[in-house]
Parts: sequence; C-alpha cells; structure tokens
Amino acid sequence: MSRTPLDPEEALAGPLYVVAGLLVVVPALDFALSLAAPQLSSVQWRFASVGLLSGFTLTPILGITIALGVAGGMRHVLAQRLLVVTCLAGSLLLLVLSLGFLLDVAQLRASVPPEGRPAFSNAWQRALAKHVLSAIALGYLGWKARRMIPTGPRPRTPRSVHVVTK
Repeated sequence: MSRTPLDPEEALAGPLYVVAGLLVVVPALDFALSLAAPQLSSVQWRFASVGLLSGFTLTPILGITIALGVAGGMRHVLAQRLLVVTCLAGSLLLLVLSLGFLLDVAQLRASVPPEGRPAFSNAWQRALAKHVLSAIALGYLGWKARRMIPTGPRPRTPRSVHVVTK
C-alpha cells in the first residue's frame, strides 16, 4: 500500500503548531512555578513578579509568531483570528502591567537604601523596557496579522459532480 506524500506545508503544520505551543506554554509554566505565593497587596511581591515576567516574554512571542505563520500559510482562519486577538490582548495586558509596575516602583523607591538605588534603578528600567518592547512587538504583530485574515464569505472549493449515464 503506497502513501501519497503530503505537501511540506501540510506535513509540517501540525508539528509546527506543537512547537509553537511549547514555546508559549513552557515559559509560562516556568514563570508560574518560579513565583512565590500570590500576595497582590504586597508592593514587593508585585514588583518582583512583574520584574520576573519581563524575562519570560520573548519566547512566547516567538511561539505566537510561528503559529501565526503556520495559520497564515495554511489558511486556518479561526487560528488566525484567535492568535490576532491573543496578540492584541497580550499587548494591552503588558502595557497595563507596565503602568502598574511604574506605580509600584514609585512606592518602593523611598524604601530602597541609598547603596541599593543603582541596582534598583537598573532592575526596574530593564524590566520596563522589556515589557514595553514586548507590548509593541505583540501589538504590531497582531495589527499586521489581522490583515491576512480574509473578509467576507470563505471561498468554497468546487465539488466535482459525477454524472452517470447509460
């Protein structure tokens, strides 16, 4: 029994979605397992967790980018829509987290001893830069990717009709 070979796009779409998913899920799990017990009322906990998150944003963005490429190439419209919404919502979430992070920095600054201020400034500036750049990248990716989603009715592939005559 011989198999018909698949096009490379069809053969690799599933595995590429799996790799893209792993690039999103593994860093998210790593981040979640690195956090101490949630203490949302603690400024120190919020500062530390949002600062830690800044080191975990790039790899999931790469995974989303791969998934968008596969969805676009394979014309998986539903996946495209979900990924575009994920990009735009993620961008907005990172911007909101960045604003909250700045408020936490303002609160914590007074409690940092003078000898620790250079390290504190360096830490929050790097974290903020990573969050803002990640938000810009996600927003740009989502904004541009929305244009690859077809509008209007989906084109239907014509079905062949078999006519039997005597």
